[in-house]
Amino acid sequence: MRHAALVGLTLAAGLLALAGTASAQDDERMALSSELPITVEDAAAIEKGSVDVKVRAFFDRLKGDGGRNRLTFDPELQVGVANGLALKVNPGYRVGNADDAQQGDVKLSAEYNIREPSQGRLGLSVEPLVSIPYGSGSKTTEAGITGRLTQPLGTSAGAPRLHANLSWRHLFDPEPGERDNRFIMAAGMNAPVGPATAVAFDVVREQSQERGKADNFVEAGVRHLVGEDLAVGAGVGVGFGPDSPRYRLLLGVQRSF
Repeated sequence: MRHAALVGLTLAAGLLALAGTASAQDDERMALSSELPITVEDAAAIEKGSVDVKVRAFFDRLKGDGGRNRLTFDPELQVGVANGLALKVNPGYRVGNADDAQQGDVKLSAEYNIREPSQGRLGLSVEPLVSIPYGSGSKTTEAGITGRLTQPLGTSAGAPRLHANLSWRHLFDPEPGERDNRFIMAAGMNAPVGPATAVAFDVVREQSQERGKADNFVEAGVRHLVGEDLAVGAGVGVGFGPDSPRYRLLLGVQRSF
């Protein structure tokens, strides 16, 4: 735990130093779309008619049992149906030799941007969702809501941003030993380091469906804009605590229309 905290503080200091030399960015470059390049998300503005397609892949190296692996494919379609309101569908699937492999979840959600972060003011969004499992040994449906806060550290578009996410999930008809309710918490920041590049850092705690277990991560990532409508991202996470994966790798791409 102490080692992970030291790593986190070192990464944060590095990001702040880089931010001081960065040029101004527009909001699209600064935006941290869902889990690209890391877990924490922002409360960015949503425009009517916007369409975003995201394709992400996560690799987790798990602890114990000879070192199990899990590869998660996580595509997402997001459509802005009104200013400040987007509908999302997310059919993820997991492969590998972990206990929850050969399973997936179809997530359906609606994100409402109550207030966009601009000119130094706090941004706020909420996203109710339902997750429907499928595949071998799939579990019961889970529903919940996520709240996101984003605070720019300045009035310019290129100012670093702080983020806090809190999610609540409710599992319908849980098995013995499973939680009825669980929480996912993430806090982090992102900052521009060039005309089309931003870096990001966060700390994540996600309670597992199994009682008494939780995943804890320190993550860092890079997001780069290719042209006007294509973004690529890569991140790495280091787990800490007895139940967390040893490490996590992430690659993703996002296309805006």
